[in-house]
Amino acid sequence: MQDNTEDLDERRTSFRVDLEAERILLAWQDENGQEQTDDGICVDLARHGVLIEYKKSFKVGDLLTITFNPDNDKKHMVKGQVCRTNSCNPKSFHIAIQLI
Repeated sequence: MQDNTEDLDERRTSFRVDLEAERILLAWQDENGQEQTDDGICVDLARHGVLIEYKKSFKVGDLLTITFNPDNDKKHMVKGQVCRTNSCNPKSFHIAIQLI
Protein backbone atom coordinates (compact mmCIF):
# COMPACT_ATOMS: atom_id res chain seq x y z
CA MET A 1 0.00 0.00 0.00
CA GLN A 2 1.26 3.48 -0.89
CA ASP A 3 2.00 6.07 1.79
CA ASN A 4 -0.28 9.09 1.22
CA THR A 5 1.38 11.33 3.82
CA GLU A 6 3.14 13.37 1.13
CA ASP A 7 -0.13 13.76 -0.79
CA LEU A 8 -1.85 15.13 2.32
CA ASP A 9 1.00 17.56 2.97
CA GLU A 10 0.74 18.90 -0.57
CA ARG A 11 -3.04 19.49 -0.52
CA ARG A 12 -2.55 23.07 0.66
CA THR A 13 -1.82 25.08 -2.46
CA SER A 14 -1.63 28.50 -0.81
CA PHE A 15 1.00 29.80 1.53
CA ARG A 16 -0.08 30.26 5.16
CA VAL A 17 1.31 33.13 7.20
CA ASP A 18 1.58 32.88 10.97
CA LEU A 19 1.07 36.41 12.25
CA GLU A 20 1.96 35.63 15.84
CA ALA A 21 -1.11 37.29 17.33
CA GLU A 22 -0.96 40.59 15.43
CA ARG A 23 -3.55 43.22 16.37
CA ILE A 24 -6.09 43.97 13.65
CA LEU A 25 -9.03 46.35 13.39
CA LEU A 26 -12.43 44.78 12.71
CA ALA A 27 -15.41 46.65 11.27
CA TRP A 28 -18.97 45.37 10.76
CA GLN A 29 -22.59 46.46 10.81
CA ASP A 30 -24.63 45.48 13.85
CA GLU A 31 -28.25 44.30 13.75
CA ASN A 32 -29.40 47.95 13.66
CA GLY A 33 -27.24 48.77 10.64
CA GLN A 34 -24.77 50.80 12.71
CA GLU A 35 -21.08 50.41 11.89
CA GLN A 36 -19.06 48.96 14.74
CA THR A 37 -15.28 48.73 15.09
CA ASP A 38 -13.05 46.97 17.58
CA ASP A 39 -9.63 45.39 17.91
CA GLY A 40 -9.13 41.69 17.33
CA ILE A 41 -6.17 39.37 16.91
CA CYS A 42 -5.14 37.73 13.67
CA VAL A 43 -4.13 34.14 14.38
CA ASP A 44 -3.57 32.90 10.84
CA LEU A 45 -3.71 34.28 7.30
CA ALA A 46 -3.96 32.30 4.06
CA ARG A 47 -4.74 33.22 0.47
CA HIS A 48 -8.49 32.64 0.83
CA GLY A 49 -9.12 33.22 4.51
CA VAL A 50 -8.24 34.58 7.91
CA LEU A 51 -8.54 33.08 11.38
CA ILE A 52 -9.08 35.71 14.05
CA GLU A 53 -9.56 35.71 17.79
CA TYR A 54 -12.21 38.03 19.18
CA LYS A 55 -14.03 38.48 22.49
CA LYS A 56 -17.49 37.93 20.99
CA SER A 57 -19.00 35.51 18.50
CA PHE A 58 -20.18 36.41 15.01
CA LYS A 59 -22.90 34.61 13.06
CA VAL A 60 -22.04 32.52 10.02
CA GLY A 61 -22.58 34.79 7.03
CA ASP A 62 -21.72 38.06 8.81
CA LEU A 63 -19.56 40.41 6.72
CA LEU A 64 -16.42 41.91 8.25
CA THR A 65 -13.74 44.32 7.14
CA ILE A 66 -10.31 43.53 8.54
CA THR A 67 -7.56 46.14 8.63
CA PHE A 68 -3.99 44.95 9.06
CA ASN A 69 -1.44 47.46 10.40
CA PRO A 70 -4.24 49.90 11.26
CA ASP A 71 -1.95 52.47 12.89
CA ASN A 72 0.64 53.05 10.18
CA ASP A 73 1.15 53.71 6.48
CA LYS A 74 1.24 49.96 5.69
CA LYS A 75 -2.48 49.72 6.43
CA HIS A 76 -4.25 47.07 4.31
CA MET A 77 -7.97 46.26 4.33
CA VAL A 78 -9.69 43.04 3.24
CA LYS A 79 -13.33 42.00 3.34
CA GLY A 80 -14.65 38.61 4.29
CA GLN A 81 -17.58 36.52 5.38
CA VAL A 82 -17.72 34.51 8.59
CA CYS A 83 -17.80 30.79 7.80
CA ARG A 84 -17.15 29.29 11.26
CA THR A 85 -17.04 30.37 14.91
CA ASN A 86 -15.58 28.22 17.70
CA SER A 87 -15.57 29.09 21.38
CA CYS A 88 -12.13 28.93 22.98
CA ASN A 89 -13.52 29.96 26.37
CA PRO A 90 -16.47 32.12 27.46
CA LYS A 91 -14.65 35.36 26.52
CA SER A 92 -12.68 34.26 23.44
CA PHE A 93 -13.75 32.95 20.04
CA HIS A 94 -11.83 31.76 17.00
CA ILE A 95 -13.62 33.04 13.90
CA ALA A 96 -12.81 31.72 10.43
CA ILE A 97 -13.40 34.25 7.66
CA GLN A 98 -13.47 33.51 3.94
CA LEU A 99 -12.06 36.45 1.98
CA ILE A 100 -14.27 37.94 -0.71
